[in-house]
Amino acid sequence: AQIVTYPDNREIAYCFGGENGLYIVDVSNKNNMVQLSRTRYSNLVYCHQGWASEDLNYLYVDDELDEYYGLEPTTRTIVFDISDLNNPVLVNDFTSGLPSTDHNLYVKGNLIFESNYTSGVRVFDATDPVNPVEIAWFDSYPENNYTGFEGAWSVYPYFPSGTLIL
Repeated sequence: AQIVTYPDNREIAYCFGGENGLYIVDVSNKNNMVQLSRTRYSNLVYCHQGWASEDLNYLYVDDELDEYYGLEPTTRTIVFDISDLNNPVLVNDFTSGLPSTDHNLYVKGNLIFESNYTSGVRVFDATDPVNPVEIAWFDSYPENNYTGFEGAWSVYPYFPSGTLIL
């Protein structure tokens, strides 16, 4: 999950529920949490992880197993418009063009940093938040770009120095 405090002080949890899809929950009142929505999408296998854009209008989601089970030919990152938390809308998906399995991603400014096991870290420019474009990469597992679980498990882009670790 990613939990975000909105400008109106609501605490919203984006919950990635495996085979059950994406849940958005208002967790402001810990004694009375309210599910705002549950969303499924095509070729859902295991809704694993995601991160919101800094303006909180878009949510980028990785399904960890859609490539692994052959439902998607290449790494797929799903883009939801979450401007209405009660009705998230799938607006697009994007890819590095490689078949490797996606795992964890994070947003910093207009950049999306995504770990993709065998193809390493991929960096996407999300200046157009619905159509991110790959602008950089570092392959930490040069043996191949296949589906599977060798290589980069996660990435962290938030050090003040600008250093990126995976």
